[in-house]
Amino acid sequence: MFCTLCEFTQQPAPFSRLTTKELWTRPHLAQRMLSLHLDPSTELASRPLAAINSITHWLDRHLGFGGKTLCDLGCGPGLYATCFAMRGADVTGIDFSSHSLGYAVAEAARTGKVIRYLLADYLADPLPAGFDVVTLIYYDYCVLSPAQRRRLLATIHAMLNPGGKFVLEVYGMGSFAAKKETVVVEKNLMGGFWAEGDYVGMQRTFLYPDEALALDRILIIEPTECWEIFNWYQHYTPARLAEELNSAGFTIDALVGSFTGEPLVENGASLGVIASRSGAE
Repeated sequence: MFCTLCEFTQQPAPFSRLTTKELWTRPHLAQRMLSLHLDPSTELASRPLAAINSITHWLDRHLGFGGKTLCDLGCGPGLYATCFAMRGADVTGIDFSSHSLGYAVAEAARTGKVIRYLLADYLADPLPAGFDVVTLIYYDYCVLSPAQRRRLLATIHAMLNPGGKFVLEVYGMGSFAAKKETVVVEKNLMGGFWAEGDYVGMQRTFLYPDEALALDRILIIEPTECWEIFNWYQHYTPARLAEELNSAGFTIDALVGSFTGEPLVENGASLGVIASRSGAE
């Protein structure tokens, strides 16, 4: 335990440990993450339904979803996928959380929405192609390492038809400026979110100014085990985002402050981008 605590105090190298799947594959965490997605009082995992409706309305105005094939990557419980389908898109949702996909499938059956849901890891598994639109919304891209982002962009490029659209949302530099290096130690950190029984939770936030990167490093100490979560948050200037997308074969069509139509501002909290797949088969 002493060695674990000593190591916890050290700032790790950027993206030296990747634990994203832990949030969705530990049974207790998978259930709590689904609850957060469906809770309209918090934006820790997703936005309230009214905000999702506003976003899909704005995107529909700019992309025209009617009759188009659309793939929602990291679809979770299908909140955005359902709204895309309501606006006429032929929707496929992909996620590696069987818990969240189970909810999405049941909800589609309950409402009569025709949505295909695939259990797959978009970083590792073969994915279908032939889409007019691929979406990756609510900052999923920002938790990935540079190598993972390059691999994902190549996958998305292959999924899209020539001229197809990629819809992406990332953290802006305003979000990075608001972050502070902090340490929190609490019994049952976040009100029991991390484990079913009693535990001690420790969270340390590290900042990497040169990389515009932040890390929430979380140590959970239970009676029978200790384990960690590394939540990375990459932040972007418009120029950096454009460079990543251009190098992967995308051309930016629109860059906004948010997908509800707010204009792009210097040091804004977020960036929304619509990019086209360049090149022909």
